[in-house]
Amino acid sequence: MTSERFTLLSERQREYLRYVFQHKKSGEIAYLTGASSRAVDKQLLLAKDIIGATSRFEAARLFAEYEAGVEEFYPVSIAPSRRPFWPLPMPVPTKGEPTNTLTWKQILAWGAIIAIVAPAGITLAATVLIALTLLLGINPG
Repeated sequence: MTSERFTLLSERQREYLRYVFQHKKSGEIAYLTGASSRAVDKQLLLAKDIIGATSRFEAARLFAEYEAGVEEFYPVSIAPSRRPFWPLPMPVPTKGEPTNTLTWKQILAWGAIIAIVAPAGITLAATVLIALTLLLGINPG
């Protein structure tokens, strides 16, 4: 939506949209501005049509963004490429990847690796310890 549409709004419509953005109802806006609630509704309907919004609340939000200088963000037409599953990136932060960007499949793979390697490593360490005590002739008991 171009900013030219917002320049077509009257000052009264702008004022009403600011009140709608503050979550004021037509009766409250009418009381604050000295107009009738029907006049407020009519002006908000015209403003909504000028802006091309689907509701007065959307029109108020878009107008508030316009006044704040927020630029429109168009969605990307090309989806980002998927990261390859293998080789698995490290499951801890590194200088190159300070944030966790693992996919659920990579998290599952790391869980399986840790579940298999941790008990095997403990068993191997215990075996080496027992072998060393037997070689050195230390009586463990």
